[in-house]
Amino acid sequence: MLPFLVLMAVPFLYQHIGTHQFNYEKKNRTAITIFFVLMAFLLMFRHESVGIDSARYLSHFQRYAMASWKEAFGMSSEFSFTYLCKLIALISRESQALLIVTSFLGVVMIYPTYRRLSIDPTLTIVLFVSMATFAMSFSGIRQTLAIGVGVVAYECTRCRKLVLFILVVALATTFHNSAFVLLLMYPIYHARITKNWLIVVIPLIGFVFLFNRQIFGFMSMFLMRFTDYDVTMSATGAYTSLVLFALFAVYAYLVPDDSLMDQETIGLRNLLLLVLVLQMFAPLHTLAMRMNYYYVVFIPLLMPKIVYYRSERWAQVAVVGRHIMVIYFFLHFITLPTSGNLRMIPYHFFWETVL
Repeated sequence: MLPFLVLMAVPFLYQHIGTHQFNYEKKNRTAITIFFVLMAFLLMFRHESVGIDSARYLSHFQRYAMASWKEAFGMSSEFSFTYLCKLIALISRESQALLIVTSFLGVVMIYPTYRRLSIDPTLTIVLFVSMATFAMSFSGIRQTLAIGVGVVAYECTRCRKLVLFILVVALATTFHNSAFVLLLMYPIYHARITKNWLIVVIPLIGFVFLFNRQIFGFMSMFLMRFTDYDVTMSATGAYTSLVLFALFAVYAYLVPDDSLMDQETIGLRNLLLLVLVLQMFAPLHTLAMRMNYYYVVFIPLLMPKIVYYRSERWAQVAVVGRHIMVIYFFLHFITLPTSGNLRMIPYHFFWETVL
């Protein structure tokens, strides 16, 4: 746990010590930069025992490295990861090379958006490390790369570059085929869903929750055709995150003054509603949570903006809520069980001997 405490503590201290002497925006950007530099270091130099799927990916890497180009591409339908493995193998066939390159790429794709948008690094960081995408970055290499490409797709969405957006999403699916869910990003982001829409949105969300089994059954016909997943429904008990995302949504619509919010914040809030809807299928199948990873990554950027655009009526609630979130998610993270969160804890560097 110590490496993760350092990961959070260093940018926290930088942000809050001697703040009066510096430009706030510059300090915020630097704090986020420090966080992602440290995160990249932990990802690149982790032991293969860190992350439940890390050893499996390293085994695949060795298989691809030893195979011919033709043979390698016959081993996987998600060919961009295979191609990347073959390129890395041209330089080095050491397993650590795969972790170094893929970790660097994953962080580099996410970092610019976080640096640009984070206005409260402390809140952003505690939320980020508590979200499933953080744990996934230490385990699921292919999906981590696909999530990073998804953040690039977000920038295309924000700038209304539809053709480029489609191409980027297509690239993401060649790393992990669940990334097709990113196609929902463009239309939902650009819908201006304000509080006036809630009279329609709330009943629709309630309808999805009540009939989630039937809706997922219909969607499974599409999923079986275009993915390799077993879409047989089973009880997963994944209700905790659903409740959490519902609370985030209530906070995001209750606290801010919509007349003050910029289009990007409204777009990010729209994506939060999508997170809530997708999570309603998580109790039926783990695939729903996997598809949600592409959007959960934006929650740490949205919540500080909700606090910033708080209305006068809910100003005190916004500030108190911000402090509660920082304390709660920090304590939640540091009390994770050592076997939990995709086995990223306990953390070991690659040069350590792990029994």
